[in-house]
Amino acid sequence: MIKIGTRISPDWMERPDDLAFLKQIGIEYVDITLDMVDGYKETGGRIEKDALEKTMEELDGHGLTIERANFLSAELMPVYLGDESTPRILENAEHTSDVLGAAGIPLLGVQIFSAGQMLAGGQAGEYSWREGRGDYQYLHIDVREAMKDYPPPEGAPTHDELWERLISIYQAVTPVAETHGMNVAMHGNDPPIPSVYGIPQILYNQAAYDRLFREVPNPNNGVTFCVGTRYESGEDVFKMIKDFGEAKRLFHVHFRNVLGTIPANGEYSEVAPDEGDLNMADVARALHEVDYDGVIDYDHVMRLINDPDGKRYIAYCVGYMRGILNAIQGPKTA
Repeated sequence: MIKIGTRISPDWMERPDDLAFLKQIGIEYVDITLDMVDGYKETGGRIEKDALEKTMEELDGHGLTIERANFLSAELMPVYLGDESTPRILENAEHTSDVLGAAGIPLLGVQIFSAGQMLAGGQAGEYSWREGRGDYQYLHIDVREAMKDYPPPEGAPTHDELWERLISIYQAVTPVAETHGMNVAMHGNDPPIPSVYGIPQILYNQAAYDRLFREVPNPNNGVTFCVGTRYESGEDVFKMIKDFGEAKRLFHVHFRNVLGTIPANGEYSEVAPDEGDLNMADVARALHEVDYDGVIDYDHVMRLINDPDGKRYIAYCVGYMRGILNAIQGPKTA
């Protein structure tokens, strides 16, 4: 059965009441960043068994299980830039993958190079907050200027270099993951465009994912399928769910809705799940039909009134998703 999860960051570990809140609203699975494990950032991306077990035990005390553990973009960025530290980073990544797999973590998240990481502010376009029903705030992204044909800035990697360096990361972690039965999932570029102010991006459409699966044919290589990002690209979300699902490449799903696509508008808005262009019940039904049995995550948090930490929005999204799943696959049974 499809399950509901959420991503958490290190600050959640300092708020035990908020972890209890996740369990209270029916979340059992969490998606962590590896900086939640002691030593990860200090060592440049390397974790050890004892530190991981400590994090797992703390979460288990709140009835939460790690479903996916994610490398941080910052720890992999030097590889994409061809830095001399690459051999050490890849060795750390291989070691960390081994520790995660041995601990029974089912899914490893690897981060793609994002052009925004090379830009001041880290934003690949013009971002603004707009008001929706009842004046809740949603995020709007305009990429028309960012997509123009700019010359690449000094130090930017080329398209071919990015592919070569991405494959080197997969060659380090995927064989290790396979020995433990752990899957590896990659989230595509968001925004899903081929370049940002002249800086190339490589994982922005289905063809790019198909290339990744050809280059790394390991069956443990799959996708974090972001419904919002894939819809923003202008491609057929339902075709991709069918194609990736039948190929057994769907490992994790971001259950996010948007208004508008980049090819049609050059901009889009990230909105509440029932306000976007997609009928999310149809999306869940498509996942169910390809026997997807992983986690769906509401992903980005919109701004509601009197909701500074986003918990009201989280509860709304989880209830919305639970209702859809109950209608499609029946209620969870003990």
